[in-house]
Amino acid sequence: MMNKEELLFRGGAEDALSGKKVLLIGCGSVGSEIADKLGAAGVGSLSIVDPDEYSPSNIYRHLLDSRWLFEPKSLAVSYQLMSKYPWLEANGIIYSLLNLRYQDILREFDLVIVAIGSPTQERIFQDFVAQNSINTPVIYTWLEGYGIGGHAVLDVPKSEGCLKCAYVDPENGRRGLASNLNFLEPDQEVVKNFAGCGEMFIPYGHLSSSQTALISTDLALKYLRGKQTESAKVSWKGDDDDVIDQGLKLSRRYSSFDKNLKVQSLCHPMCDVCSDQKFITYAGHGLKLRIPVSVAEELKSYRQEGSSDVESAGLLIGYGKDSTYTLYRITSPQKSDIQSRAYFKLDPAPHQKIVDEYFSSSDGLLGYIGTWHTHPQSIPSPSNLDLNDWLVHESENQDRQLFFIIIGTDELKIFGIIDGESVEFALEDDC
Repeated sequence: MMNKEELLFRGGAEDALSGKKVLLIGCGSVGSEIADKLGAAGVGSLSIVDPDEYSPSNIYRHLLDSRWLFEPKSLAVSYQLMSKYPWLEANGIIYSLLNLRYQDILREFDLVIVAIGSPTQERIFQDFVAQNSINTPVIYTWLEGYGIGGHAVLDVPKSEGCLKCAYVDPENGRRGLASNLNFLEPDQEVVKNFAGCGEMFIPYGHLSSSQTALISTDLALKYLRGKQTESAKVSWKGDDDDVIDQGLKLSRRYSSFDKNLKVQSLCHPMCDVCSDQKFITYAGHGLKLRIPVSVAEELKSYRQEGSSDVESAGLLIGYGKDSTYTLYRITSPQKSDIQSRAYFKLDPAPHQKIVDEYFSSSDGLLGYIGTWHTHPQSIPSPSNLDLNDWLVHESENQDRQLFFIIIGTDELKIFGIIDGESVEFALEDDC
């Protein structure tokens, strides 16, 4: 007799996961590895969906062995896993992703994982999930050719970040066909046709599919354990030797990416679904600053309306395109800052750490664009101390325009330094 509790504990699996139900769509080289690792972790119920049969061309990068040739992949993997993990309930379903657009079915699961590598189908599926307010989180995972890397995104409904964030083009804010997470430039010939046989495939090895399965499973388990509650993304980055040999071009993200295996926020600041699209605009001197209404309200929450309210301050985080800048987030006062009624000394380290995190998770789009602080005045105006401080900031950041916000008890004012002089930006409109 096998003791379930003892064997799960000894094998590193978790009995707490035995009540979790996961729907896995796609049972190829990545999906089959995910299925095996979820079973090994102790997940109790796994429904595996794939329309294809296991073919000889799959052998060297798939979980199944040759005994299962020409059998449906979903059924074969489910049988193999149930023989390996005695307390796993697995069932195979011979369906495709878009055949599963049924609200009642999707709501039965704790998590859905899509491992088919088809951006078009995935976005159609994501639209269905969002439009029907299905609250089941979905992980989408894919790998790129020649061992250059792989990716996984967790789309948690009602949290910041969605699958569409991974397709926003940071150059223009529009969604493209290729993901902004990819390490290969789009519109290149990556798919191969072996010896003219007519079967198209993306060149990659078993290690690449296993690594992609690992980051996907890790993200899945973090969610199922309650450790990851917000939408997130994670990538692994490989060597570029084979890519260079093939004459392919690498994306800018590849050269700048330094967060290998690190789970980061999925939310893209230019996504029209996840980011506040109602702005208050200040303009002047050939420049514009767009402030999301939600951020403006956050700034106003620090007003010194009470006689004992202390001064608050922080940094502005945003991005610029041509002469238009967008404020995305602010840093709030930190514990190590010094605050009094008419004085504030900012401890730069914790504030800069927050800016760096946004810079990294946005792949360099977001950065420092100025400061904010409060004044106990109805209509605030900068002090000599403010002006001197702004000049220092401006001299240290000559590669960008900086903005300086002062929040009074009644009004909010925006200033900048142009040609060494303080200038004010006027409220333009609400749009």
